Amino acid sequence: MKSLRYLLQLIIILISFSSCEKEIMTFNGQDGLYFDVRWGMAEREGHWAHQYYTPIEFGNMVLTTTSYDVHLRVTASGEIKNYDRPFTITIGKDSTNATEGEDYEPFPKEYVLKAGEQYAYIDITFNRTERMKNDTITLQLLLQPNEYFTCPFVNYGDAPSYDYPETKYGYNMDATAHKVVVSDVMSEPEGWFGAATGGGTFGKFSAKKWRLMMELSNTDVEDYTDEKMSSARATVIGEQLGRYLLEQAAKGREYAVIDEDGTMMWCMAIQTLDPVNAWAAFTNPDDYYRGKN
Repeated sequence: MKSLRYLLQLIIILISFSSCEKEIMTFNGQDGLYFDVRWGMAEREGHWAHQYYTPIEFGNMVLTTTSYDVHLRVTASGEIKNYDRPFTITIGKDSTNATEGEDYEPFPKEYVLKAGEQYAYIDITFNRTERMKNDTITLQLLLQPNEYFTCPFVNYGDAPSYDYPETKYGYNMDATAHKVVVSDVMSEPEGWFGAATGGGTFGKFSAKKWRLMMELSNTDVEDYTDEKMSSARATVIGEQLGRYLLEQAAKGREYAVIDEDGTMMWCMAIQTLDPVNAWAAFTNPDDYYRGKN
């Protein structure tokens, strides 16, 4: 009886394994295509969040930079194939105001995912144009389905280990679309020693103040990173700016350096270099010179 019972148990186990094997299916559907653009360290590329747009901020690049290249990765789901697979992109006209031949160079609209590979790159060169100083330029790309690929990832999301999607220029869950957003407006660099309230070595950020600082100190945009801008270096630059602002203000109202908000340009060194003639942050020039009379 024991032998018969063991035999029946063995049969049941074998039937269970057979049932499990039938439930395990390999992928045999049509492959999907999607934009797989990620920012971050190359060795951790698979962990960084999928980004829905690529920013190009000429305003925070060196002044001699006239163009910038982007490399947008397109990835295919499913198994890697041993044959070439073409795919096509189009431009989303409703979400694009960039002009081909001016804001960006002409580029192909047809590509090939080569045999043995899972992704390909779309390379586009963008030019620094005058209109970018007053307007944000956008180019939207759309993937198109064909006999080799579907475009199913319209509600794409991942759980990154090291980063999260950026939302400065919007948020889009459709991974079959990708935007490139271009501007030439100077924004506060990471190495800025100042605050919006007016405090700090540099005071409140403005593009006008930053350009003047770079001119006086013979520095460039690349010098204002966390790695390159130390507190000691910021103090020296702030003193150069403060000395210039005091000298100009001493010449009279018409020579005073006025910031973008209409107040007298300020930095902390103004108070340490000349407390008698110093002014506070956000001082109206008329109020300052009225007190001088």
